[in-house]
Amino acid sequence: MVLVVCLNPTLQKTLVFSSLREGEVNRTPTYYLDASGKGVNVARVLGQLNIPAVHLTHAGGMFRNVFLTLAEQDGLWIHAPDSGSDVRFCTTLLNREKGTTTELVEEAQPVLPSTEGEVRKAFQNLIPASHCLVISGTRAPGYSETLYAEFVQQAKELGIRVVLDIRGKDLLSCLPYRPDVVKTNLAEFASTFLDSHPQGEEIRDQTIVDRVGEVFLQLAEKYGVVSITTNGKEDTLYYNRGNVSRMHVEPNATLPVLNTTGCGDAFLAGFVKAWKEEGYPEPSSQAFQAGIASYIEEAHRVAFLNAVHVRPGRIG
Repeated sequence: MVLVVCLNPTLQKTLVFSSLREGEVNRTPTYYLDASGKGVNVARVLGQLNIPAVHLTHAGGMFRNVFLTLAEQDGLWIHAPDSGSDVRFCTTLLNREKGTTTELVEEAQPVLPSTEGEVRKAFQNLIPASHCLVISGTRAPGYSETLYAEFVQQAKELGIRVVLDIRGKDLLSCLPYRPDVVKTNLAEFASTFLDSHPQGEEIRDQTIVDRVGEVFLQLAEKYGVVSITTNGKEDTLYYNRGNVSRMHVEPNATLPVLNTTGCGDAFLAGFVKAWKEEGYPEPSSQAFQAGIASYIEEAHRVAFLNAVHVRPGRIG
């Protein structure tokens, strides 16, 4: 089983417009509401890949039952202590005329002080039966700054594989406990390790890309971690066998890209699926080093399947 932790749930509203005019009234008959957030998307795609997954999060406020009902309708196995804080909304605007995806993101409200204890209790119950721990996304306000690091420490002590899709202080606090794989997008990686804050995910600054490779090597030497960094339609960078490798994102003209929301989450699910199929070999092993390119190829495939669907975290 894969345990997916994300302490920042979302209700995702997706609106599809034939064209979008700023400063005017825009109407559409095509819209959807989904349980979402990075962890929900990872768990939902894993389920569609026939990989058993349970999602640990929280949910509260007047939309708690809406969130849980939508998650149940998608077949998600979810543990969500009542946080006392409203589930936030995020809105995706799809402009068919320009082929663009625009995200409107609400910041999370602080959780009640009692929430962390309930989340910790659920984690203790779930982690022993897990083969892989995925921690994804930022923490909502109200949790301890060391919470994710403690989860990583406990998982590694049990011999469980750990994959992180987090950034900033959360990621830095986890590294001493030697997670197996860190997956970020290039903007997140740059802001965490390079003291750089570029705009957008598709960064083409070659200076930044070169510096990423240097940090990959440092992280591998100090913490034994394998780093993977996506960059939208640009090459994926990853560490393997003492070197930084690139994998081109192959364009596919057969199906149009409809919504890029959740593609990073789908990528992560595809990677975990491919890794699991080989028995989760140790990242320092020859099996992992020989297989990582195929894991990333599968991750690209799954991310593309997400992109050609209007609703996030769906590949079929």
